Amino acid sequence: MTDITSHYGSDGIVERILAAVPDANALVARQLYPFDQLHGRELGATQDHAARLAPSSTDRILDIGSGIGGPARFLADTYGCSVDGVDLTQAFVEASRRLTELCGLSDKVRFREANATKLPFAHATFDAAICFYVGMNIADKAAVIGEAFRVLKPRGRLIWTEAVLVDGDPHYPLPWAVSPATSHLVDGDTLKSLFADAGFLVDDLIDETGEHIELALKRANAGIVPSPAQQQANEIVLGQEFVQRRRNYIRNLSEGKLASLAMIASKRGNLGRLPSRARLRIGFNRPSSAKFRH
Repeated sequence: MTDITSHYGSDGIVERILAAVPDANALVARQLYPFDQLHGRELGATQDHAARLAPSSTDRILDIGSGIGGPARFLADTYGCSVDGVDLTQAFVEASRRLTELCGLSDKVRFREANATKLPFAHATFDAAICFYVGMNIADKAAVIGEAFRVLKPRGRLIWTEAVLVDGDPHYPLPWAVSPATSHLVDGDTLKSLFADAGFLVDDLIDETGEHIELALKRANAGIVPSPAQQQANEIVLGQEFVQRRRNYIRNLSEGKLASLAMIASKRGNLGRLPSRARLRIGFNRPSSAKFRH
């Protein structure tokens, strides 16, 4: 666990973000969205997956691996629900709490430092849960998925996104790891089996690889580069090597070494298949001719 916290930890997170946000003296959650959605496809993915959950204002949501709190604040601000975030990295938890307080959302969103293999919550506490791009750092995925099952209410739903192995060894460094030693990748079938073994019903398994590549191509072909503020925010989490790590990630997706999956699962009972733009069939919806400009 020390490797994970040292990989992501950073001092001065809040100060760096606030220096980049216009009118930070009257901060609202949406001003942070360009900087705090630090996972695959950023705000677009948060919006898509939040819409799939569509929580009510009375729902309580768990964010496993909450980072600096972006998705949790988005859910609370957009839907009025209550959100609890847990993360191993103390610097993230401290930044999450402060940013949430500055946004005036502390009554809706809470964060704590915790190990997701032993969640500090009672059985059947949450109506839904999310875990965005955390699984690649989790060696004992079965324990975390089992804990998510435990703390969800019956028929509670979980949205879990993760990069998975497809064919061949990935190029490193990657956003979540500088080498295979701290990268706990599995293939899509293995990931699906872990959810089934925990007792989840897998309602949908969505291959988002094409969307990741399309977004990268769109930015590259348009000559779009991150603004200094956005690049700074990314480096807070991923270090100064972020640009190369991101390029390697897209390269792996384009070459078919990795895929990006979204798992939609429910604790019990068939809630009906949720709408998706792509069903899991590795390579089925991936543009085989896609090339990324390095």
